[in-house]
Amino acid sequence: MIERQGLRIAAISYDSQEVLQNFALKYQIGFPLLSDRDSAVIRSFGILNTNIAAGLRAHGVPHPVEYLIAEDGKVVRKYFVPNYQHRVTASAVVLREFGVASDDAQVVTLRSGALTVEVGLSSAKAFAGQELGFFAKFNLEAGWHVYGAPLPEAYTTTSVSFDSPQIVRQFFDLPSAVPLADGVLKETLPVYVGSFRGVGSLLLRFPLDEGETILSGHVRFQQCSETICEAPEALPFKLRLKLEPFMDATRSMKVRASQSQGESA
Repeated sequence: MIERQGLRIAAISYDSQEVLQNFALKYQIGFPLLSDRDSAVIRSFGILNTNIAAGLRAHGVPHPVEYLIAEDGKVVRKYFVPNYQHRVTASAVVLREFGVASDDAQVVTLRSGALTVEVGLSSAKAFAGQELGFFAKFNLEAGWHVYGAPLPEAYTTTSVSFDSPQIVRQFFDLPSAVPLADGVLKETLPVYVGSFRGVGSLLLRFPLDEGETILSGHVRFQQCSETICEAPEALPFKLRLKLEPFMDATRSMKVRASQSQGESA
């Protein structure tokens, strides 16, 4: 999926070439694993985990982060995660940067009055602890609008949120709303009209049981025309996600590193 956007993947670690080669063979990894044995590159990026003191076996390990780098070497985006148990999925990066979701990801369609909303995930599968992307495509009939932010308390901002216990954190971004002057209420408020799209991400809890799970949430909005404002709504939705068996790559690599150095894990 990520290669179709012209991107290439490489991972860098403080492990030796031998450890990385064995790890790549065992787990059939098809992209380069680069050895930064003295953590020189890790230090140059300012991501060395200084919580691990010199002399400890894991000294030299970086904080987990993914970089999107342009052909000229400039960093386009940084994707940070809380700890080694969490990772940003390639599908979340592709969705956010290119607006493309995996072909097998489920999409649900919600309708109410003049509004139609399609909600979907960036991928149909993930590991516990991964960050997934999600999107919502809105389409309003002519003459209708929904509200953006910021708004007075009496109004409902358009939003998409998940309420599943499997999710640790989330955010959702919409494009900037357009100011609309209301001649009746004598107010100018931010609104969306026509078709527009938002993209967000959610971080899955770790650990989670493997197998199919359901992520539930709501699309909230208030649709209005020049003559009428409907009551605020919260349309529920559910999306299927397959949680794959967790592979503790970090522990596996540490065990191999210890074995190659004649130490016990």
